Amino acid sequence: MIEITYLDAAKAERKMTFESYEDFELSQQACLIGVADYHPVKKLVYNGHDLNYQGTYGDVYFFLMKQDLSQYN
Repeated sequence: MIEITYLDAAKAERKMTFESYEDFELSQQACLIGVADYHPVKKLVYNGHDLNYQGTYGDVYFFLMKQDLSQYN
């Protein structure tokens, strides 16, 4: 499971949840979500592990592509 906590345009904390990496990847490739790429991410959690990510929502996909996520299964 992937949980992305980010700040929206009003600086309110929001959370997006995906059941799997594949679900997240599909949402990115198909542009299925309405979250702007520039929103800052406060926390990125994969299978209960905080990945210490600092950046924007738009860069989460590229960050996860570079990670060895098998260590968190």
